[in-house]
Amino acid sequence: MNRRGGVWSATLAVVAAGSVAAAGVSPGARPHAFHLSGCTSTDWPQYGHDSDHSFSSATGCSPISSANVATMVPKWFFHTQDSVTASPAVVGNSVYVGAWNGKFYSINATTGQQQWVFDINVTNPVAFGQIVSSAAVVPVHVAGTHSSKEVVVFGGSSSVWALAADTGKLLATIDLDPRTPKLRKEQLSKPNPPTVEIESSPAAADVKVHGRPQQRIFVGFDVHNDAGVGRTGVVALRLLANREGRWSFKPLWKSDAETNRTYYGRRGLTEGSGQGQGCGDVWSSPAVDVRSDVLVYGVGNCDNPPRAIAHHQNWSESLMAVDAATGKFLWRYAPAEHQGSSNAGKNEAYLDDDFGASVNIFRNAHGQTVAGDGSKASIYYARMARDGKGLWQSKDGSPGNLGEDFAVGGFIGSLAVASDARGRATQIVGGSAIPIPYKSGGSWPGAMEDIHSFDANSGKVLWSDPLVAPTYASASTVNDIALIPLTIASSVVAVDLKTGLPLWVAPIVGPPSSTAVVSGSSIYVGTGTNETDLEYKALNLAVPPTLERTIGQSPLSPLSGVQAFRLAAG
Repeated sequence: MNRRGGVWSATLAVVAAGSVAAAGVSPGARPHAFHLSGCTSTDWPQYGHDSDHSFSSATGCSPISSANVATMVPKWFFHTQDSVTASPAVVGNSVYVGAWNGKFYSINATTGQQQWVFDINVTNPVAFGQIVSSAAVVPVHVAGTHSSKEVVVFGGSSSVWALAADTGKLLATIDLDPRTPKLRKEQLSKPNPPTVEIESSPAAADVKVHGRPQQRIFVGFDVHNDAGVGRTGVVALRLLANREGRWSFKPLWKSDAETNRTYYGRRGLTEGSGQGQGCGDVWSSPAVDVRSDVLVYGVGNCDNPPRAIAHHQNWSESLMAVDAATGKFLWRYAPAEHQGSSNAGKNEAYLDDDFGASVNIFRNAHGQTVAGDGSKASIYYARMARDGKGLWQSKDGSPGNLGEDFAVGGFIGSLAVASDARGRATQIVGGSAIPIPYKSGGSWPGAMEDIHSFDANSGKVLWSDPLVAPTYASASTVNDIALIPLTIASSVVAVDLKTGLPLWVAPIVGPPSSTAVVSGSSIYVGTGTNETDLEYKALNLAVPPTLERTIGQSPLSPLSGVQAFRLAAG
């Protein structure tokens, strides 16, 4: 399971970006309200914007469109000492995001100045950064009062963290490591211990429990395909607070992606400690449909299908659905298990075609609730959210399989859903990591393609854009345009949703793997795409400590932080 799959082969440009400071704006102040029809909030409070993962700015909440996006100019750049691959959350006049060195920031959205910073200060081994999870900002009711408090929730190392949004004070944390303390200590004492970490971004949603809405936080975690560590999948949590100021995470259930079983309560977190074949890793974010209380998530590949099969466990990448309130298993779809023969399926399972992009849940033209997800095979699968029945699947792009368990292409960043005035999805758009086309044709015959659009109701390829700039970032949409951060090209591009034609391309300080988040007349994107120790060793690279302290750990990531843009007239 190689998350990004290899080392960048491009020269990364460093572009100076200024800071536009506005005097007289306090850190917690709300930005100037847009008087736009139908807008309820300009916030982008969690990964994908909402628990459905539309990755789309709310209708009428941004003036950015095809008519004026070309006037976007740099607003500010906030520097961090390590990569920011997480996507910012924007609530009110604050931007919230974490970096690979374990520091989590609150930034003034107007000035780009730091409001507070919190260091998770952990020493657990990680395969990537200490914080790669995108935050969710949620209002939490304080028991015994009529008030609530805004809280920032994110994954870091193997734990989930909750910070006060206004001060950065630690409120609560919970470790989701599936091992008992004894096994964990034993494994950590050995050379090259297993890695347990949360790369998944929490999805916050109100689900119906006994007919009443109850706030839940859902997050996945993984063990990087290592057997004998513990059960992986998705955990459901409640964040509780009382008037005395005590905060805590209450674990409700854990969905085991290897066995389709559900474990309950705090004891369920470590049930099956030391078991499993490492075939239930979840490094994307679960999506929740609050109308039907269905949760759907994607699972990574399996390094050892025969052993998993021998233990009667799931043995390939899959889409899983559970009841969001109870965790009860609903359905599973595994593409490798539909190859016509068991040998073909096992061969497919070895190809590292993870569901690394996050699930989208949307309504199609017929009013059906659909769960869709893109895989590293460059295939987008659309299925009925409630029962998993197949609707369509479409392939456009190259998976980039370099060998068994090593793929560098396909859909790794999540795709976005564009909808009509009724809220019915019209198209799915996203970028892929390899620009070699799966087949020539379309609007750009024979061209290299890295941005793709599918009809949300049939899967027909509407257009593919030949910008030849692979991306590991998630797409987003606002009004009639799509925004795609281009990782290799260190830039962000806006394309017309109808034609795919580029309307605006802007350089970014460092290579982005973050979503271009829209809030009002501004866009915010994380910069800096670090590499893993494994990839450093493959190139015999040593990173000098002075370099780490100044520009970040990776020589391939000249500058890391958050880049902001704004409309020139905004």
